[in-house]
Amino acid sequence: MKKILVLCVALSAFCFGELKVVEKRQEFKQGFFFGTGLGVGANAFRSVNQPFNVDRNDSNASFVVSGKVGGYAYFTPKIGLRYYYNLDFNFNPGDNGGDTFLILGSSHTLNADVIVELGSVKGVDFSFVGGIGMGLVLGEYENRYETVYEKTNNFADFEFRFNLGTRVMFDEKYGLEFMAKLPVTPATRVMGFSNLHYKKASPYYFTLGFLMERF
Repeated sequence: MKKILVLCVALSAFCFGELKVVEKRQEFKQGFFFGTGLGVGANAFRSVNQPFNVDRNDSNASFVVSGKVGGYAYFTPKIGLRYYYNLDFNFNPGDNGGDTFLILGSSHTLNADVIVELGSVKGVDFSFVGGIGMGLVLGEYENRYETVYEKTNNFADFEFRFNLGTRVMFDEKYGLEFMAKLPVTPATRVMGFSNLHYKKASPYYFTLGFLMERF
């Protein structure tokens, strides 16, 4: 009888230890995710007419289509890290009239963001997202006069930016995310007509997107 009792206690202790190990393992979660989104951007230009030494600053809104794919890992139930490739396609049609510009651009960046859960209500998780991205901005610049476009130059530049946003996840799988992508790289020089030069800054992006994890 004593042997049976000792055996039962040993088995119970073993099962309890295994349960604790499983619980600890569940704290670390990893997998893949993807996301798509739409939004707006802000394209800043500074034009300099050298003979007359006239400076003009322009900022035009643009349409943005965004997509990302990568992986994630949660080290604790509240804190995680995600790493991913992000593409932002930027279309700026310029003004309706006058001598202005058209931009077709794309940002290709590798990103790393920290995810911090702020709270959870009935299976809905609210989180803060913050990180950095590095890559290239590629695009095409065209002068526009009313409805006539004339290609002026292509541009390419290194981009470094901060990613800041919030997200809401449902059932730890699907979610919505609002992101602000804020560049800190210097402007790129773009040539214009005759003595007119432009300095184009990397665009600011603000997107609202759909996320899917653990697919």
